[in-house]
Amino acid sequence: MVDLPQIAPPTEFGRETFDRMTTIPPYDFDSYGEGLCRRRIRLINASETATIGELEDDFHHFRVELTHDTDKVLSVSGLVLRAPWSTCSEADLPLQKIVGKPLSSDSTAIGSYATPTSNCTHLFDLTGLAISHSMQGDSICQYDLMVTDPLDEKQVLRLWKNGELLLDWVIREGVIISPKDWEGVSLVGKFIAWAKGNLDPVTAEAAIALRRMTHISTGHGINLDKLE
Repeated sequence: MVDLPQIAPPTEFGRETFDRMTTIPPYDFDSYGEGLCRRRIRLINASETATIGELEDDFHHFRVELTHDTDKVLSVSGLVLRAPWSTCSEADLPLQKIVGKPLSSDSTAIGSYATPTSNCTHLFDLTGLAISHSMQGDSICQYDLMVTDPLDEKQVLRLWKNGELLLDWVIREGVIISPKDWEGVSLVGKFIAWAKGNLDPVTAEAAIALRRMTHISTGHGINLDKLE
């Protein structure tokens, strides 16, 4: 096992600090519009033939473990550590369709040989990122992402890669309004195709991951405990 560095999370937007291993304060659903949603994605090349991906946010915690040679996936194991729906516990089964399929540095290439709608979306996306990372020379890649609740129809989206701020957007109704270089880009519709066609691979992967957070963050306004 490689000696893995520990990358500190961004703290600029921290509102409250607590030890989640001992105390987690209840969430105030009436405060929606004042908070933010966080996600961390950690990708590790544990050896030349093993890659691990882990994703955790306010609602989910998933882990995927891949074994591979230099060309294809040899095995995959998905683990649901925390999820809002009971159906998520079966998320590992559809992933088995990628066994024997080719590796790709494009994290979205998994969609060409497995069906996203047949899989848990988050575990599916994490697996695509892990496959991509298996093709990289770096032992570790860590994404930290945050999205603020909508306020005056605006949201702030940020992504750090290995502790360095890579993307910093302000959006209104799904369209980036800042910074200038991104102004007018819509995060809805065919954003993935746009990102792959207009951005370098590193930025495209990060932008696609950050865009997905716009959907996840709306969960802050829903009391999942009251849903049946």
